[in-house]
This record gives sequence, C-alpha cells and structure tokens, in this order.
Amino acid sequence: MRTWQLEYGAEIGCAVTSFRDPIVLVVVSRYHGGAFVVFSKRLHQDMETAAVAGSYASVMGGAPAAAAVFAREVSAGAENDPRVTGIRAKLAADPANAHAELRHQLADVVRVVRAEKLKQVADDFDSVHDIRRALEAGSVDHIIQAADLRPFIIGALERLVTGATRATRAIERDSAQAAR
Repeated sequence: MRTWQLEYGAEIGCAVTSFRDPIVLVVVSRYHGGAFVVFSKRLHQDMETAAVAGSYASVMGGAPAAAAVFAREVSAGAENDPRVTGIRAKLAADPANAHAELRHQLADVVRVVRAEKLKQVADDFDSVHDIRRALEAGSVDHIIQAADLRPFIIGALERLVTGATRATRAIERDSAQAAR
C-alpha cells in the first residue's frame, strides 16, 4: 500500500466518511499527512482516537519538513558552519593554487554538515510536533501506554457501540413519532 498512497488515499477518505459505524483509531508510531486529515472527527463523528505515548502527529514528519519547508534554513546553517567557512577561506586565500583535494574536501564537508543540519532541524520539528500537541489540538483523544492498548480498544469499542446504539434508538423513536 505504501507505493499506492496517492492512488488509494481518496478511497480511504471516502470509506471513512461513508462508514456508518464507530471507528477506533490507534496511532502506534507516526500520524502524518493524509492520515492526519482523513482520520478526523470532522469527517466521522463516531471516532475515538488514541496514540501510544511517544508517537508523533503533524501534517508532515520532521525529515520532510526539514528538506522541503526549512530547506533555506538548512542550507544557511550548513554554509555558516565553521567547518565549511574555514575551507572556503582557504580556497579564497589562494584561488590560483586552489587544490583539487581542497575542493573535494569542501564537497565532502558540505555533504556531512548539511546532513547534520537536516537531522537537527528534523529533530527540532518532531520535538515540537509530538503527540501531546495533537492532544491539545483535539486531533487525538487520548495518549495511552503501550501496555494499555488492548484495554483501551475494548473500552473504546464499548463506549462507541453503546453511544451508537443510543443514537440509533433516538433516531428510530423520532422517526416513529414523526410517522404518527
């Protein structure tokens, strides 16, 4: 399914919105992008969502955010790193005799420093967009410990089924009264 996300993502969204019974969703690792949007109470009212402590939730993960959204900051951080500026200064000091070895060293150092900066920005992003933030925003109803996963699912299903049964009875009662 991983390679078919775009092709089948809309169908998953359609299935969630058309499904008439309760949904229990548990995030066990990461909750990003389309999943963050599709599995929303705005699309399905009878949904209870929990996340295992330590999960992440945001529109995108830290690594894609660092590479796409914060690309300028990553590049600027790499260019201003003392390891990169030191080699550039050596090259600028004697451009006529700039050695190929020094240029290769610069390329290697830039690659290493850029990777470090990408990781740093991604980690910073993920630390801000942890599951507690999703709980505060209402995207997740509960944060649970892994050991509580089974009892949570059982309890959520019982709560949702009981609530759905009450709602169904109310609709049937209102329909019967309207028919009289």
